[in-house]
Amino acid sequence: MRGNCNSLRPNYLGDVEAHMTVPEIINRWGYPVETHTVTTEDGYILVMHRIPHGQKESRNSSVSKPIIFLQHGLLCTSSVWIMNQPHQSAAFIFADLGFDVWMGNNRGNTYSRKHLKYSARNRQYWHFTWSEMAKYDMLAMINGVLKWTNRSHLYYVGHSQGTLTMFTKLSEDEHLNKKVKIFFALAPVGTIAHVKGLFSVLGNSMYRQFQIFSLLFGDTEFLPNNFITRLITKFICGIASKKPLCENFIFMLSGPDSHQLNKSRIGVYLSHNPAGTSTRNMWHIAQMVRHGKHSAFDYIFPALNKKFYGTSEPPTYNISTITTEMHLYYSDEDWISTGTDVRNYLLTNLPSAYLKSVNKLKDFNHNDFLWGWRAPKEIYLPIAKQIWSDYSKNNGTAEENCNKIVQLTDNH
Repeated sequence: MRGNCNSLRPNYLGDVEAHMTVPEIINRWGYPVETHTVTTEDGYILVMHRIPHGQKESRNSSVSKPIIFLQHGLLCTSSVWIMNQPHQSAAFIFADLGFDVWMGNNRGNTYSRKHLKYSARNRQYWHFTWSEMAKYDMLAMINGVLKWTNRSHLYYVGHSQGTLTMFTKLSEDEHLNKKVKIFFALAPVGTIAHVKGLFSVLGNSMYRQFQIFSLLFGDTEFLPNNFITRLITKFICGIASKKPLCENFIFMLSGPDSHQLNKSRIGVYLSHNPAGTSTRNMWHIAQMVRHGKHSAFDYIFPALNKKFYGTSEPPTYNISTITTEMHLYYSDEDWISTGTDVRNYLLTNLPSAYLKSVNKLKDFNHNDFLWGWRAPKEIYLPIAKQIWSDYSKNNGTAEENCNKIVQLTDNH
């Protein structure tokens, strides 16, 4: 299937996984699954999904294994890690390679919509951006995982906004730097001044509209995964043409078609995503596009900024203070995490002592890091090998799992 994904006849509406939850999909493929919740310091109740072991491993296995935490990007959920078949999905691959796999869900998405005080129908619930996700969600989820597993550290893989929130949190929390053993950043985001496609329109043309809407109507939900969005997806993706609208929509967001996408799965991708966030978060993203900064949310009025930050302008984040080992994977064909932004901001400001590798991939758009058929061989298997090598230093040999990685590499 690897090189012939585009020759598959798209079946946008008929895949049963388009109508399943994340736990249901995991169970469907014969993997164990657990659902855990954590509560953030500011009251949001977040859901995490866990695959404790692979298909063929005993639940009662006493083998020591590394914990890998997977964090989704903007408008997504934990579903992004299991959207393809097991041999192409990051979460399943890591589970079969002996990892204890945890997948987070940020506030406001399909799975994390509860709060100790507010209903999702309450505008107060939606008073957040990725800054709050970084400050509260990252800490709550990682501390929760370490508490449940009785471990002192884990390995973190983030995609897009999932890298932005981790860069941000690590820049401000020296204790978290000790809990994240290695940070793997896929399609890494620090600044997005040079975005292309629809996100460029968001920042450059719709910025003022987001500002006016938020000031007039307050914060609310943006693109939830509900009946209406699913109906629109079903309608658009049911139109028969050589290049259906839903395919074009994906590439207008993420970058040019690299011929890596399994187009028979597009209905599954778009049935689970977009999965909701706040309009304030989208406004914050638009600010990043417009101003080219990695900074906190700008309340526009100096008096409001001073009220929340103590300064008339929002503070910028200093990623040069990070002391966690980092590995970056990026591509010039990515329209959101552009090569220009990666080189101008991340490679310039991340501390060289802790930035251990920068992997520039050829012909990867933004979604290929998740769903591209080359991702297992060029991203997931190298990450797995690197983690097992690090983990075995303090936990004995990892020969069996290294052999699995070699075998899987040959198969891909």
